[in-house]
Amino acid sequence: MDTAIIQVGVAGETLPSLVGRAARALAGARSSAEVLEARDLAGFAYDTAKRAARIALAKGAHDTLVAAAHRAQADALLIESRAKRRLADEYGAAQERGEVATRTSHIGKISVEDLGLTDKKMHEYRAIQRAEEQNPGIVERTLNDAIARGEEPTRAEVRRTVNGREDVMERATKEEAARRDKKEFRALRKAWNASTSNAQRMFRDYIGA
Repeated sequence: MDTAIIQVGVAGETLPSLVGRAARALAGARSSAEVLEARDLAGFAYDTAKRAARIALAKGAHDTLVAAAHRAQADALLIESRAKRRLADEYGAAQERGEVATRTSHIGKISVEDLGLTDKKMHEYRAIQRAEEQNPGIVERTLNDAIARGEEPTRAEVRRTVNGREDVMERATKEEAARRDKKEFRALRKAWNASTSNAQRMFRDYIGA
């Protein structure tokens, strides 16, 4: 196989070695800053592989060369997604420890901006986090399915998958909340009907009705 097209402009590094470097960076990351670096390196590998695949297609390269670029693209995207989930995990853990800044308390505490992120990005990362918690390996399966179909694995495909999963979970949560509210309302109505008129008057006074 002619591997020239999957070489990148970093000291002649190939896509597989660039992806491997991103994987090692994430595995060895011990701080949020290092996770961010791994995310960025994986993002660079993804973008480079994406360009390589398009160049290969434009040049009419052999299918195996295009497939190799797509495989590198998928691997880089998986690493990037794992880094995003890890950032969401770490931020969530900091929230539980009371270390996250709020509108009323921020001195000495971290914020989304301190992690080099934005609220929009954190929302995206939490979508990946929730999807993986509910369906472990969903991102990797999504990417592998795209490869199996001979299609390009993309960030857009991952977003559609995790957001679709999130929509399902949100609907299920709302439906469960509605069922719980109806059940509690029936219990309250039963208790009301069984109570005395004095108790009902006291309750009205209590709620200001």
